[in-house]
Amino acid sequence: MLKKFGQSFGLASLMLVMSYGDLLGGGWDVRMHVPFALHGIVWAQLTDIFLLGLLLFAFIGPLSRTRFYPWVQLLLALFVPPYLIELTRSQISLALTSGEVLLAAAVWVLLLLLLLLLFPQWYQRLVRVGEFVGTFSAFFCLCSIVQLLWILHWKPGPQQHDVVWATTPQPPRDHAKVVWVIFDELSYEQVYGHRADDLALPNFDALRNESTVYTEAQPIGEKTVKIIPSLLWGHLIKKFQYTLDNRFLVRSGDTGAVTDLLGSDTVFGDAQKEGWRTAAVGWYNPYCSYFAGAIDDCYWTNLDRLDGPQAQDAGYWSNVWSPLQRVAEQIGAPSEARQELCAYEVRQRTKTFLNLQEHAEEVLKTDQADLIFLHLPVPHSPNIWDRMRGGFTRQCGSSYLDSLALADLELGRILAILESSPRWKDTTLIVEGDHSWRTYLWRNQTAWTAEDEQASRSGFDPRPAVIIHHPGQTTGALVQTPWSLINVHSVVEQALRGSPSR
Repeated sequence: MLKKFGQSFGLASLMLVMSYGDLLGGGWDVRMHVPFALHGIVWAQLTDIFLLGLLLFAFIGPLSRTRFYPWVQLLLALFVPPYLIELTRSQISLALTSGEVLLAAAVWVLLLLLLLLLFPQWYQRLVRVGEFVGTFSAFFCLCSIVQLLWILHWKPGPQQHDVVWATTPQPPRDHAKVVWVIFDELSYEQVYGHRADDLALPNFDALRNESTVYTEAQPIGEKTVKIIPSLLWGHLIKKFQYTLDNRFLVRSGDTGAVTDLLGSDTVFGDAQKEGWRTAAVGWYNPYCSYFAGAIDDCYWTNLDRLDGPQAQDAGYWSNVWSPLQRVAEQIGAPSEARQELCAYEVRQRTKTFLNLQEHAEEVLKTDQADLIFLHLPVPHSPNIWDRMRGGFTRQCGSSYLDSLALADLELGRILAILESSPRWKDTTLIVEGDHSWRTYLWRNQTAWTAEDEQASRSGFDPRPAVIIHHPGQTTGALVQTPWSLINVHSVVEQALRGSPSR
C-alpha cells in the first residue's frame, strides 16, 4: 500500500508539474522576474500536490487489492502518457500541434490494445515498466517538494525606492535630459520596413520626421534578461547568474571574466557622477534590486503568470484552486484549457502594462529626473489591445499589429508630455526595441493568430527598431549601414557628457 501511496503522489506531481516547474532548480528565472515573495504560491503548490495525491490514492489504493486493478492499470497506461505529452508539449523543443498529439495518442492506444489482445506477455512487461516509472515518480515528487520548500528562503529585492525631489514639489528643473524608452519586441520591419496596410502608427511616423532612424540595426541577442543589462553596461553579456541574495553575476563576451554587475557600472552610475538625476520604470528585470544604488527614483513590476495559472496578486485559495481546475479542464477540454490560460495571461499583462504606464507617465510629468529609463511590455506577446475596437481585450485573439497600435498610442502620450516641457529642446529621446518580433517563438503558441501569420510573411526579420531624436532636431535622417544595438550605450554616454552624436 505504501508503494501505491508514493505512486499516487508521484503521478500528482507530474500532473501539476507545469504549474510549478519553473520553481524547480532554484527557480532563478521566477525569482529574477517577480517583485513579490513567493510564499503564497509555493504553499499553494504544495497543497495541490497533497490534495491531488490523496485523491488519486483514494482511487488507486483500495482498487489495488481487488480483481479490478488490472483494468485500472490499463486505464492509466492508456491515458496518462498522452495526457502528459499534451500537458508539457509547449515545453518540448519539437513543436507538436493538437492534431499530432491526438494522432500519437490514438497510435498509443491502438498499440496497447494490440499488445493486450495478441501479445499479453509483452503487455505485462510494459505494465511492469509503468509500475517502475510510477515508483520513480514518487522520488520526483519528493525532490520537487524539497525544492519548493527551499524557495521559501528567498526574499525579493526592493520593488520601489524614491527620493525627495521625486515626491515633493520642486522648482522647475533646468538641465539636459535623456529619455530612453524600450518597447519590448519592437520590430523595424513591422513599424517602418513593410508595415501592414491597415495599421496606422501616426506617432511613430511623427517621431521619424524629426529623428534619426537606423534601418539596419543589428541585434545583440534574443533574451531581454541579457540584452537590456548589456545595453546599460556597454558590454555584451554571454552568461549570467541571479543569486539567492539578488546579485547579478555576469560573464561578458569581451574579457570572459565574471563580474558582479552593479548600478555603478552602468549608464546610471555614470549619470550620477556627472550630477544627473536618474529614474527608471521597468518591466520584467529587477532594476531596483541589482541597480539600486545608481537609480535615484526606481519602480519595476511584473504580474505575468508563472508556468501555471497562479498569480502573485491572487489569494492563497485562488492559487490552490486554479491549478486543480486546470488539470480537470485539460483532461476534459484541452483546447479550451489552453485558451483560458492564454486569456489569464492577457489579463495579467494588462494589469502590468497599466501599472507601468501610470508610474512612467508620473516620472515624465514630474520633470525632475535627467536620465529617465522606461521599459514597457508592448508590443511583446500576449497581445492585450484590440485596435479595431480601440480598447483592451480580456481574451486571446489580438495580433502583434494590435500591440503595435498600443505602443504607438503610448508613444503619443509620452511625446505629448515631453514636448510640453521647457526641457524638450535639450532632450535626447531614444525609442527602441530590445529585440525584434521573435516569430519563431510565438508561431506555435496559443496566442498566435492568422493576422500574425500574414504579417510575419512566414519569416523572421531580426532588426529591432531604433529611433533617436537629438536635442533640437527637426528633420528626419536615416542611417542605412549596419549598426549594432550595443551602440545605443555610446549614444547615452555621449549625451551625458554633453556631446551628442548625430
